[in-house]
Amino acid sequence: MNYYLPDESQLKLRSTRFVRRMFVMRQLGTFLCFLPILSVLLEAGQSRALCALLFINAWVWPWLAYRMALRSRDPTGREKLNLTLDAAFGGLWVAVMAISPVPSLVIIAVLVADRYAAGGMTQLIAAMQAFLLAFVLMWLVEGMPIHLGFSARTVWLTLPLATFYMLVLSVVSYNLTLNLRKKNRELERIALMDPGLQIPNRRLFERRLESEYLRTRRGETAAWLMMIDVDHFKRVNDTFGHEAGDFLLSEISALLRNQVGMEDIPARFGGDELVVIVRDANEVTISLLAQTLSKRINELRLPASTDFYCTVSIGIAPAQSAASLSEWLRHADDALYEVKRAGRNGIRLWGKM
Repeated sequence: MNYYLPDESQLKLRSTRFVRRMFVMRQLGTFLCFLPILSVLLEAGQSRALCALLFINAWVWPWLAYRMALRSRDPTGREKLNLTLDAAFGGLWVAVMAISPVPSLVIIAVLVADRYAAGGMTQLIAAMQAFLLAFVLMWLVEGMPIHLGFSARTVWLTLPLATFYMLVLSVVSYNLTLNLRKKNRELERIALMDPGLQIPNRRLFERRLESEYLRTRRGETAAWLMMIDVDHFKRVNDTFGHEAGDFLLSEISALLRNQVGMEDIPARFGGDELVVIVRDANEVTISLLAQTLSKRINELRLPASTDFYCTVSIGIAPAQSAASLSEWLRHADDALYEVKRAGRNGIRLWGKM
């Protein structure tokens, strides 16, 4: 069985996108943290050297972390380490601020939300461990100070971090979730399509069959099921090879996609047997469609033999006449069986046999 493996360039591109996204969020976060922390340091009369370290953390560290991640052999792994270091720096500044409640609590909340959004519980645990370790060590060095007071200036400078940063984080997280949903829907669509024929496979067909049956029972539509079996398909494979058989099925499926209605659903039922769920039809329109399909299929030719012509057996059943979904399917199969028993190359409507 073949599995899809992204190449190195794709993996590198994904890692680079992650690193760039984290750089933007880090630069924004350190800038918004810089203002309230600086306010607390100035009010506490801290040294210029400590203020200079804060400046380096806010303006130099984001670029340094970005460059180290891009140059690393594992950019994603390096960036996760950078996120853990961010938390450690946060612990240091909370200790230096003597646990000043307004900026400290907001910084902790931002760290928790941001790390969980970036790497889930694993990243959050690593970040919180780094935060607590750095906080305890610095707090002990500083003499375990506690300062619960704060100025109006510090509160105002903390508000952008508490509001604007969380708003940006929400937007980024939503966009990532939206992109993931789109990719999941595309993967599901691929999983439900027959790769060779470019029509729904049996799994998707059964979903649509149930949906159309229920809609018919509610009186919203009048669905019909058409089962198409390629006559003597094994002979095609034995005579011209399996590639010719695959080509024939591909041509028939393309014909079905072009001939049925926009809301009709062609699908592969299994092997050489195809099906079409036809919406809003009656005996006349469904019979005309079956005749058209039979005629067009008969005109198909194989590259290996211009003398070859193909015939199909078609069984048709309405959803309205079935007491259950399985009975609807069985009615169409019974009609198809009657065509085969009569010599193939024909069309039968269930109840008209």
